[in-house]
Amino acid sequence: MKRRVVITGLGAITPLGNNLAQTWNGVINGRSGIGQITIFDASRFPVRIAGEVKDFIPETNNLPPDLSMFAGRSVLLGLAAARMAVADAGLDLDRENPRLIGVSIGGDEEYQEFGMMPILYDMRYAYRAFVHGMPAYCELLHHATPTAKLWAFRKKTDIGSKAIALTFHIEGPSETSHTACSSSGHALGKAKRLIEQGECDIMIAGGHCSMISEFSIAGFHLLGTLSTRNDEPQRACRPFDLNRDGFVMGEGAGIVVLEELEHARRRGARIYAELAGYGASSNAYRLTDTPPDGRGGDIAMRRALEDGCLDPADISYINAHGTGTLLNDRSETRSIKNVFKDRAPAIPISSSKSMLGHLVCSSSAVELIITVLAVVHDIIPPTINYETPDPDCDLDYVPNTAREQRVMAALSNSFAFGGQNATLAVKKFTG
Repeated sequence: MKRRVVITGLGAITPLGNNLAQTWNGVINGRSGIGQITIFDASRFPVRIAGEVKDFIPETNNLPPDLSMFAGRSVLLGLAAARMAVADAGLDLDRENPRLIGVSIGGDEEYQEFGMMPILYDMRYAYRAFVHGMPAYCELLHHATPTAKLWAFRKKTDIGSKAIALTFHIEGPSETSHTACSSSGHALGKAKRLIEQGECDIMIAGGHCSMISEFSIAGFHLLGTLSTRNDEPQRACRPFDLNRDGFVMGEGAGIVVLEELEHARRRGARIYAELAGYGASSNAYRLTDTPPDGRGGDIAMRRALEDGCLDPADISYINAHGTGTLLNDRSETRSIKNVFKDRAPAIPISSSKSMLGHLVCSSSAVELIITVLAVVHDIIPPTINYETPDPDCDLDYVPNTAREQRVMAALSNSFAFGGQNATLAVKKFTG
């Protein structure tokens, strides 16, 4: 019999607030964290809005020396959320076996800290070294800025996992997932499996992401996926609404502490909920599109239900991927209908991205945290900016206002670019 996995700590930093309470309060009150971009000068860009984390002051005094030059904004967001989650769980890590604690993180690459000029400057020396050999290479090392010397390290997607392991002196497995919008969903699923299989008693898991940069905004705009409602940013992200025109880029971090149930009981931990199921799948369709028939996403949901020993009739709420793009919302609606059949219209569904924007690699973790709190408090968050129904999206999207309703079990979907899907199932903990 596999070991049960429970959630004992939560930490979040999002466009709605720099802690869990602020984020949850913003969500249930239907507030938007989206505004004008300030991280870089976007005044000449066709997209000038994003969900930025506001007034974030990272704690750098206690960073291990090895991290001081490697941790950029994304990693620092992740570390801050991890500290919150560990504190929230009441964990005294000095009293735990570090080899039975693991890390599993969905992370992104660092972009915005570098700027283009130092890189272009050093590329001249790199090119000269390539053409002229070792003497020029020595010149490269002499002239290169610290930024360029660290470029290869700070671009690595596993820096966040390394940073958390170093900060908390964790000696168990260290996992990194980079599957676009489902990165932290897969990271949480891996963490669940490591506890179930007995390799760890505790996992610090989730994701961090900060991709609000010239590169990302320009790239996603060229793909035609971003909203251009620059004059009304708080109304820009409108999942499942007929007049939606794309998602809004966001940033943030969500970290949870997962524990084996008996371990949590022995130390008298407060248990939020049980992480009951995890399902993953691939669409095998297109890199930047989702199948109209909803295949792929439905497989992930069915696998999460099966893994959690849940019946479709047990599900009280679905936290949708719900990006606000034309095709993705229709495909996810179809996926839900494939799984829940005639019961689909009776299940409340909402998209947290309507308020947060799309947090990309950290979106799964933050949305799982919101789903957990919906289960704990029996409050279903709304989908804001839902004004005009789409005939192809005809389910209950909890428009604009939160709903008090008993939530015994819920799913959280993350259906990423490239068809990399993750669904997590959460159950109310009843002992």
